Amino acid sequence: MLYFLINPSSRMRKSMRTWRGIEKELKKEGIVYQATISKSQQDILDFARQLTSDEEEKTLVILGGDGTLNAFLNGMQHTRGIRIGYLPLGSGNDFARGMGITTNYKEEMDLILYDRQIRQIHYGTVTYRSDRQHRFFVSAGIGFDARVCYQAEHSKAKRLLNTLGLGRLIYLAFGVRGLLKTDRFSAHLWADGEEVLTSNRFLFTSFHILPYEGGGFKFCPDVRPEDNLLHICAVEGIPGRKLPFIIPQAFVGTHIRRKGVHQFRCSEARITTDRPQYVHTDGETDYLYDEISISISDDKVTFLN
Repeated sequence: MLYFLINPSSRMRKSMRTWRGIEKELKKEGIVYQATISKSQQDILDFARQLTSDEEEKTLVILGGDGTLNAFLNGMQHTRGIRIGYLPLGSGNDFARGMGITTNYKEEMDLILYDRQIRQIHYGTVTYRSDRQHRFFVSAGIGFDARVCYQAEHSKAKRLLNTLGLGRLIYLAFGVRGLLKTDRFSAHLWADGEEVLTSNRFLFTSFHILPYEGGGFKFCPDVRPEDNLLHICAVEGIPGRKLPFIIPQAFVGTHIRRKGVHQFRCSEARITTDRPQYVHTDGETDYLYDEISISISDDKVTFLN
């Protein structure tokens, strides 16, 4: 049995148009399948819990964006036995970009159905104090980058840009605007138990399993999906007048040469701030915290790529 999870709201219903094309081919090839069309994030969480309630081998194809993939990850009970194919149909598609997954769904479906090369990657976990956890496949962040994610997700302009296939530009637009008025904050950053950075001029800190976030910003260019490490990009102390010139460099990863941009690698990290900041996991955010801990998982999730 081949399972499909479709998020109909991804890229202004492009996922449904894509699914109709795939379903036609499945019927033509006589492939047995079961499709689930989600109506909400809770639907995805419930579907993930049910599908991964045991460790029997199953193959699932997800049609959606980074948020759809993140919701499925956070609903998983077992990672063993499940193999995931992914068709990127969101606005940012940072997971696909980091994994080298094509946006040509016909090519990707051929790889999933007939080639079936596997890649196993770790995921990250953010712990908010001690009472709440959230997993991520791509990145998590605190400060400016999380604030941009929050503003973008709650913007009416994103819907319009998604219609035009330009959804990723919303992150750039809010990023440039936010640089002009974002307050800096004080923070202490630890990596593997050692305090590696303290500053009263933090802009943001992001924690990566894959190199990108925000629709193509290559904050941690040295990340390799299978390197089993958490990569950190911390930005502090840079004058506001210089930040607009650094943004274009972040798309290609050369920003790391700038003074005030710090890169670290570790298995676990912790950051405390002087006042609550927005926190995101794979671009999903609705909360503020003044302390988070981040770790990389022991187990891995298997992808068909």
